[in-house]
Amino acid sequence: MNENEINVSIDMGCFNTLRRLPHKVFDRVYEMVAKLNKASTSKGLHVEPISNSRDPAMRSIRVDGSYRAIGYKKGRDLLLLHIDEHDKAYRWALNRKVTIDNNLKRIVITHSEQTESEQSGEHTPSNESLDSDVQSSQRPLFEPYTDKELLSLGVHPEQVSRIRAYRRDEELEADQQSFDIRSYEALLTLAAGYDFDFARDQYLPLTTEPTETKDSKESLEFAEALRTVESRQQFYVPDNQAELLRFLDSEMKEWRVFLHPEQHRIAYHKGYNGPALVRGGAGTGKTVVAMHRAKHLADEIAINPKRTHDRVLFTTFTSTLAKDVEQNLKTLCPEHIGGEDPIIEVTNLDNWVGKFLRQQDFERQIVYFDGERDKLEDIWDEVLSDPDLSSGLKNSFIKDEWSQIIQAKGITTERDYLFAKRKGRGTALDRRKRKEIWAVVQAYRARMIDEGLAEPDDAYREAIAILGRKRVRLPYTSVIIDEAQDMGEPALRLVRAIVQKEESSDTNSLFIVGDAHQRIYSRKASMRECGIDVVGRAKRLRLNYRTSELTRLYAVSILEDVPVDDLDDSIDTLFGYRSLFKGIEPVRIGSQTETEEIELLVTWIRSKLEIQSTESHSIAVLVRANYLADRVKSALDQKGIKNLKLRNREHDDPNKPGIRIATMHRAKGLEFDYVAVALLSSDVVPPKKAIQGAVDEASKRELIEREKSLLHVACTRARRELRISWNGSRPEIVNK
Repeated sequence: MNENEINVSIDMGCFNTLRRLPHKVFDRVYEMVAKLNKASTSKGLHVEPISNSRDPAMRSIRVDGSYRAIGYKKGRDLLLLHIDEHDKAYRWALNRKVTIDNNLKRIVITHSEQTESEQSGEHTPSNESLDSDVQSSQRPLFEPYTDKELLSLGVHPEQVSRIRAYRRDEELEADQQSFDIRSYEALLTLAAGYDFDFARDQYLPLTTEPTETKDSKESLEFAEALRTVESRQQFYVPDNQAELLRFLDSEMKEWRVFLHPEQHRIAYHKGYNGPALVRGGAGTGKTVVAMHRAKHLADEIAINPKRTHDRVLFTTFTSTLAKDVEQNLKTLCPEHIGGEDPIIEVTNLDNWVGKFLRQQDFERQIVYFDGERDKLEDIWDEVLSDPDLSSGLKNSFIKDEWSQIIQAKGITTERDYLFAKRKGRGTALDRRKRKEIWAVVQAYRARMIDEGLAEPDDAYREAIAILGRKRVRLPYTSVIIDEAQDMGEPALRLVRAIVQKEESSDTNSLFIVGDAHQRIYSRKASMRECGIDVVGRAKRLRLNYRTSELTRLYAVSILEDVPVDDLDDSIDTLFGYRSLFKGIEPVRIGSQTETEEIELLVTWIRSKLEIQSTESHSIAVLVRANYLADRVKSALDQKGIKNLKLRNREHDDPNKPGIRIATMHRAKGLEFDYVAVALLSSDVVPPKKAIQGAVDEASKRELIEREKSLLHVACTRARRELRISWNGSRPEIVNK
């Protein structure tokens, strides 16, 4: 290393600043970082001490004529902390201090104005508008906790009196910039009602082992402290310049690099001795954890010469989500996802099955899409019109029974159907009716085989049979399943068969993430009944890092009367599921006509675009169906507002500008700063035609529950602001 070279790292809080910068300024930041990595004396950088700063190691770095970066310089390490306009950047730096907490094994950044009142032990809460009578009637927010407990969260001693004065969450939130980010989050978790042990475990040290130093009696040096596992939860410390520049050149999504300690513990656990399940509400980071788990498992394979041929399969129910995950993994761990023989293979399950069966010379055509399904509808019409197969039941009911019971449970014999449990089906069937239905579906199955066609469930069953006969040996030592709530029994039985515990140890075999509150397809399944035992290895994520508390509360209220399973044999609940910031109340707006609603929507979009830091791709309009997306797109085109309609099976490229327009289904797995859920007429949610076609009251109820889950998913895509609108009468599932 050249003696002038600098190792540049970046604080998590700095990323929020970077996102708000104008494009031209960000380009200068990229150039600045590239130069810093090469030499601190690069011409034009001006890495200079900051006069009167509380911390003598603080430095200013020139970005351009108007902007400055603030960094902390020790030896050859430079930690970038903040970027802003010249005067604002200097003011930010004056009272910031960087310290090393040897107990927490991490670097802590604190801020203190050190006013006369604070030096005397007094403090005026940030929210000075709080009525004095109300303030005096409220107990101090952190009264139950001792000074020792607060200090153990990484709080600086001089901040304790400040904390003691808070009586409302808003006061703490207003002072966010005064605290180290991890300490702030721990305090906010306490304020949200969690107990102390939970808050400390979520954010503070990941391990209990002492940190190794040259002399165990010595405290950590800055370079060591910067690179501990604990510090890396807050600071991006790249291994080399190429890695740093690649990250800056990407979307800079914080979750690609940073995991909160609880998420880190789950993702980087050395070895689960069987299938593991991770549940959690929307925004808790389940997919993030799943991707980091894939990276961890791939890292283990890459460093072991005996595992040259081992692979990790990352699979989802939808091809669209698989595309998004694949793109994100290319940023997180490109060394494992690219090239001719990647360690991580990402695909949705239907694509995997289709490819696998082609390799096994499976001759039937698997029917997936609407156009292809017309062939199956023709077969149904033929079979159901046969007078010898009359059952007296509605045709729609028989089709539903086939899909929800016979295919879903992999039933292939009349005897198994006669004894099959039909939990959740509203219409009771005696033995005679079951025999009549079986005759119909057997005729349908025979005609389908004659035509050389197969449904996805048939493909799953055939793949399981082939794997059971051990005709092939798969390279996968681990399978990761995302959005497991959308997979039915046949799919889960297949992923269990892909990594069979008889063929190898069951360690790290399956890593499953999901949330039944977000189930938007009709299939339900029990892990246990599919041969997947997660007892003792089921984890729950409870903190929402994406959505504000007010948006979360609204989204959860939509599901208030919906019973939800836990992806196994018990009932799930969102008890303890909280967000870490309050945010603003979701806006609900009704209009008389669709034209009026769209006009108001356009006005709202323009108001967001006027915010300097808002990129067009951070605004999304979500609707129930494709034809509604086309109407919104047409309206924005006419108004000259650049937009991009997101399509299925295509990755959302953030480099393409434009307001995002998508169906609620397509938005699954995505997130945006500003979300408008629009055109929610009472005929649209739930779809009038689907309600009219429901085979019985139980099917109707299930359909409405899925629509509520879909709306819940759409609402939880919002990071900063949620807007909900409809025309005509307000749909019942849209809460006031």
